[in-house]
Amino acid sequence: MKHRRWFYIRAAVQLCCWLAFVALLISMRDPIEEGYLYGLFIRLSLHLGIATSITAGAVLTAFLPALAVLALSLAFGRFFCSTVCPLGATIDASDKMIARRKGALKPETSRAGRGIKYTVLAVSLVLAVAGIQAAGIIDPLSLSLRAYSTVLYPFFDHLTKLLFEGLLPIPVLGTAVGPLYSLLADTVLDFNPIVFHNAGGVMLLFLFVLLLSLLARRFWCRYLCPLGALLALAGGLGVLRRTVDVSKCVNCLRCERDCRMNAIHDRGLATVHGECIQCFECLKSCEYDAISFCVVRPFSTGRTGAAAAEPASITAVPERPSISRRALIVGSVASLALIPAFRLNAARRADFGEIIRPPGSLPEDEFLDACIRCGACMKACPTNALHPALLESGLEGIYTPRLIPRIGWCEKNCVLCTEVCPTGAITRLRIADKETTVIGTAYFIKDLCIPWAEGRECIVCEEVCPTVTKSIKFREDTVLNKKGEAVLVKLPYVLEDICIGCGICENKCPVRGSAAIRVRTRKAEVPAAG
Repeated sequence: MKHRRWFYIRAAVQLCCWLAFVALLISMRDPIEEGYLYGLFIRLSLHLGIATSITAGAVLTAFLPALAVLALSLAFGRFFCSTVCPLGATIDASDKMIARRKGALKPETSRAGRGIKYTVLAVSLVLAVAGIQAAGIIDPLSLSLRAYSTVLYPFFDHLTKLLFEGLLPIPVLGTAVGPLYSLLADTVLDFNPIVFHNAGGVMLLFLFVLLLSLLARRFWCRYLCPLGALLALAGGLGVLRRTVDVSKCVNCLRCERDCRMNAIHDRGLATVHGECIQCFECLKSCEYDAISFCVVRPFSTGRTGAAAAEPASITAVPERPSISRRALIVGSVASLALIPAFRLNAARRADFGEIIRPPGSLPEDEFLDACIRCGACMKACPTNALHPALLESGLEGIYTPRLIPRIGWCEKNCVLCTEVCPTGAITRLRIADKETTVIGTAYFIKDLCIPWAEGRECIVCEEVCPTVTKSIKFREDTVLNKKGEAVLVKLPYVLEDICIGCGICENKCPVRGSAAIRVRTRKAEVPAAG
């Protein structure tokens, strides 16, 4: 009973880490100039650091914090998964609401499946060698930030505003909840209504990861997580290990049944240390204080007491990582099969003409190599202009940010997306650089444009154009109106050498549905970071 406090201490630390993750995410609504902290959780991923360094062709110093996690894992085991990882915390919370079918996954099948995550890791790294950034799609930290930014936070924001807007008109109740709503609006809620195009695609992957727990607790962490595979390799060498005093153990097997990772075996006496995430649930389960976590010699069996030498009635699972030659071969073959799926797409032939990237983005190929699909830039954008792509730029560009002007425009005096990007896929810009940072070019669809198609005056696009020298001008000419009468109107046209493609003209165009002025991408030099 005396050891149970460590379970609650660990749970409290996990809650604090999750709250820190959420606080950093919320604070992206108004980032500070030095935005290093906003990508802190992402930078803790050794998997992302290795894969992105490979695809980018250079060691990214941004991921140096991941080396600290590696060092701590070598000392204390795979603690990161149960304490720091926001996806792990989310899975733990959802596990409490998921009713698993008994016998959904037999113990022997469960143990045999541990090697799958090493296959997933191999696929991710082989694809990285081929120049394909797949790590950002499946890494737990990138997946968490993307899902929270584009799905969970907008849902919470909309639901909270809807609730309070319904309560405020009620005479007495509205007065009571008004201060609370003001506090939330000033600190937590977004300044504007936010909704993300393709958020459903992000949600499906996130729900898939959570619902895998119908088969077994922390199914993702046990069998699929590529970061977990790396940490399992390091954690297997850790010196902080679960030990059992056999003189106290009564072989009730509660610890084995309650283990989140199915890491306990051999009648509860032995542990696969690389799979143990130091959640301390076994300490909570044991009513006889037979279990403790101590600093022991690496590769020891983890048993203490006079009866430790007694043979086990259950065959012990080997304590080395479940990496097999077959798993590596399967991973390599799968990677080779996936390369064409990523590379062969029509978007490459179209020269990415339909995709507008954030200002300061690297050239497209380099951008796809460096972007880890975390969604930080989308969360930081104050006009809700950036959205996750699905297949618009092919499978290789899935979840990368794209600007959709009809939903939001790139604000002239905003560089927030460049400040929160953790990998440099979006280079840092000064506000002064925005005037010359070209992300696209506007063009008119004359069949929709009011002056061109209807012979009526409309100067909205020119009025909202933010460039110092207006990139939209007019010339007077005679056109036919809807009655067939010849009228003299101002016809708008675009000065392509001045237009920066911010998209505000498309956003503010009064034509209902598709705008009469649209923005397409245009290659341009990215200003030097400053």
